[in-house]
Amino acid sequence: MEFADRLRELGAATGPVRMDRLDVLLQEPAAFSELCLDICRREKNLELACNTDLLEVGGSDSHIDWVRTSTQAEPVFASAFIDATGDAHLAFLAGATCETTPGGILQRPAYIFSIIDVAANATDDNSGLEFSRKVVSGIRHGDLDPRLAAAVMRPSVVPGKVRVTIDLDAEGDHYSPLNPECLTRLQILGKKLAFELENYLRTSLAGFEKCRIATLPARIGVRESRRVLGRYQLTGADIVCGAEFRDAVCRSAWPIELRENAGDPRMRYPSENRACDVPLRALLSAEIDNLLMAGRCISSTHEAQAALRVIGTCMAVGQASGLAAAQIATSEERRIPKGNEASAASSIRQKVFKGI
Repeated sequence: MEFADRLRELGAATGPVRMDRLDVLLQEPAAFSELCLDICRREKNLELACNTDLLEVGGSDSHIDWVRTSTQAEPVFASAFIDATGDAHLAFLAGATCETTPGGILQRPAYIFSIIDVAANATDDNSGLEFSRKVVSGIRHGDLDPRLAAAVMRPSVVPGKVRVTIDLDAEGDHYSPLNPECLTRLQILGKKLAFELENYLRTSLAGFEKCRIATLPARIGVRESRRVLGRYQLTGADIVCGAEFRDAVCRSAWPIELRENAGDPRMRYPSENRACDVPLRALLSAEIDNLLMAGRCISSTHEAQAALRVIGTCMAVGQASGLAAAQIATSEERRIPKGNEASAASSIRQKVFKGI
């Protein structure tokens, strides 16, 4: 909430806006990124290393001692490590057990870009439906690539600006978000489709006569890749029933949003409209005692990950794993003993409530 409020104060967010059964905070990605950097810069004991690759991990089968990166001459030693890479890159290099869903049902990636110079009357509540009708018509008449059938337009914070998401079929069974060649092909395809759509909208949709693409993504939006096996694995059933855990550190309030096919999301909402607890055990590696996870690679099944991967939940999980890592670093055992997760989670919750 603090982060959301600061975004609103900057004029970089508005809402929440009701979309079907969900409340969504519209935000500007560039301002979102700048706020993240500003928060990091204000932390006296935090060293940033942008444009840095993780190269090597050292330690034993059950403990990480150091990591080596592309920008530092010497290894970085620490008492605890958090894998927030999305692809579980740290956990994989450390030898932790990871899971990957088969490519055929792996959640499809998205190509998200923004269009500006759109007339005000073309961004109202009905504009998204008219946009979709025009896209379908263009495909039917051979004016648009059929792969644009999954294109969706959404409003933005800035007047005259909209955001477009294209879900990509992503090479069927051969899709691999861990394969740089696959990601390159999809990046090229997404850019091609974006400019094709821009040209079509100028001549076909009222209010878009002067539109132009303002920003393109640095990479496609990967929704799912590796997941780390933790001390507990959250399941789809946990999400649906709004499961509660003694070692809860935050909550997941998003439904299961499975995008196994481009443009055909399957939504499963909690049966009693209850948020699901995220237990500390799902953030702790099952095998490596000082490795934690944050973001979309936490311990979960394919179905549960479809709910847990969204921004709000990832931020809450990140705060929880950071506080847990601090506990590990200051404890004599340099780990959170198995069976003691509830006590550690209680301490984390108290610190969150105090605003620490």
